[in-house]
Amino acid sequence: MFNKLILGFVLSIFAVNTVIAGDAVAGKKIYDQSCTYCHKSDYDEKFGPGLAGIMERRDAEWVDKFLQDPAEMIKSDEYAQSLKEGNTYNLTMPALPEMKDPAKRADVIEYMKTMN
Repeated sequence: MFNKLILGFVLSIFAVNTVIAGDAVAGKKIYDQSCTYCHKSDYDEKFGPGLAGIMERRDAEWVDKFLQDPAEMIKSDEYAQSLKEGNTYNLTMPALPEMKDPAKRADVIEYMKTMN
């Protein structure tokens, strides 16, 4: 019994720190509806940076945290700060309501993996 309890606790710790698998098709729909006003799918800047290759520059966990709370990431992460400082329009990405949902973030991240 004690061993099962310990195993359950250890597995729950790892589950908290992982990003769930997403659906790229669903992610593209969310991206098209929520992200394209400010971001392009290539390397060109719009109001925000172009997002092609983002998954080569940052891992899924970083992107997940940024999508969930951009302002907090800008406060605490040097790379996120550099994105804001390098932004021509001096804009900060808003916290989008749909990005509070872990499944929707996972879908968008899965789509971002296709943007090279």
